[in-house]
Amino acid sequence: MAQNPEKHAATKLTRTEFAVVRAYVQGMRPVDIANRYLLDPDADESLSESQAIQRILSLRDRAVQFARQHNQPEIAAMFEALRARSDVGMTRRVDALSSLEQLGQGYPQPQHEVSLWFKPSLARRLQAANLRQIADLTALANRRGSSWWRTVPRIGQQSAEIITNWLIRQRRPMGESAIRPYVLPPSAHAHRPALVPLPLGPDMPYPVPLESMLAPAPKTVAGAALAADLAFVQDWLQARAPNTRSSYRREAERLLLWSAGCGKDLGRLEAKDLELYEAFLADPQPSSFWCGPSGPRDKMHWRPLEGPLSGGSVAAALRVIRALLQAMNKAGHRARPLAVAQRTARAPVIPTGPTLAPSDIAAFLEWLGDSGASAQHRAARAVAMLIHDVDMRLTELAGLRCACLQVTEQAKGLKRPGSRQRQVTLDTATWRALQAHWADRGWATAIPPAQAALLAPAVLPATARGRKKRLARDAAGYSASGLDQLLRRLWRGFCDVRGLTSEGFSPTKLRVREPDGD
Repeated sequence: MAQNPEKHAATKLTRTEFAVVRAYVQGMRPVDIANRYLLDPDADESLSESQAIQRILSLRDRAVQFARQHNQPEIAAMFEALRARSDVGMTRRVDALSSLEQLGQGYPQPQHEVSLWFKPSLARRLQAANLRQIADLTALANRRGSSWWRTVPRIGQQSAEIITNWLIRQRRPMGESAIRPYVLPPSAHAHRPALVPLPLGPDMPYPVPLESMLAPAPKTVAGAALAADLAFVQDWLQARAPNTRSSYRREAERLLLWSAGCGKDLGRLEAKDLELYEAFLADPQPSSFWCGPSGPRDKMHWRPLEGPLSGGSVAAALRVIRALLQAMNKAGHRARPLAVAQRTARAPVIPTGPTLAPSDIAAFLEWLGDSGASAQHRAARAVAMLIHDVDMRLTELAGLRCACLQVTEQAKGLKRPGSRQRQVTLDTATWRALQAHWADRGWATAIPPAQAALLAPAVLPATARGRKKRLARDAAGYSASGLDQLLRRLWRGFCDVRGLTSEGFSPTKLRVREPDGD
């Protein structure tokens, strides 16, 4: 199936395409040009005058892009104003087109605008997401991995396939600024090589997750100690509650990989080692070995870290490590006193108060309400505005039903649950955000039924939980954890687009209010 040519990356025109533009410059009728150069002689097809002009002007636009790629703004301007039919203007344009045809295919540079290399419809969508230069595009792909396109509004799988394949082809000319090997087009995910398990040790060519760590051969004392560490950690994690096992596993496998790389087993870690590990979490080096976008744990290019951890994340990681070392000490597995490790692992208290500026919140809300946003964006906007403007908590929002709505001609409000049954008034923007969310759920012109959840996914996934919610119909809404994940995920997407850091965000930070004017 042919792909939409409007989405293709722009390249040099073929000889036939140059002939089309040249014939148009010389005054040949567009229909005659199309019948001679653009139509398959074996196909029973014809073009109208407007269709022929549209195809010819699309080639004209590519000629303009090609001229700009080769730093020929005068020629580009000449063809952008392709209206005159004087003999002098015609001759100049034909000569300019011949000079363009002699140029070789140009190579993209990081500072080039995306409009120089992609068709206008695709370039406009990238620019709307603040991806204005090729460097912005490669930085986002390297930071987010193969799923980078999911954070860009109105970029679907087909467009992502075209853009990613084009970026892959530019690895050699772009050098250090090119995308990394772990960035793959959507169609290549199924063929991504499986991760090969490795013995835990200092000579591992790449990191592997805990379930792919093999016990080293107990030929040496160090090998036997690492094998014992691995067995102890696996047993310790198995005894944890399911809700905490995954986060504990992440910290345990990071520590195992780091200590094995240092040539030490966990039983011999000292205070200075834990200080080094704390510094490592804040700046993991070499980053090519340790860091990469999140991805399947059974595929190559898996990495234990996405990047440096914030102060709060480092403190949380050290709390898990302290619990692990305490368990090892209690079991007699450690050779060092735990008191030293516990004192070193205690991290400074990180203030948890609101840190988002009102301008950041306003920009986030505007981005969520963009005209090209998805139903998830609109749902998140309604949630964020209720948190920001009404000062509501996620646990409170998850339990609201539309029966709490109080709608009159004078005002729109809702009754908050609880013993006080307080009623709050919603401003116009918040009410419209809720209506946009309800429209995605099928209530475009009316208030949802009283038993319906105030906030709910517009589309339910084909999972066990999704099927259960589908059976519950309108009453099935977002859970508090679902609202939390929704806001965090879209905040990361917003920060990727704007080039901001997403560390330290939580939905409670949206409760910051603008100061009242004098």
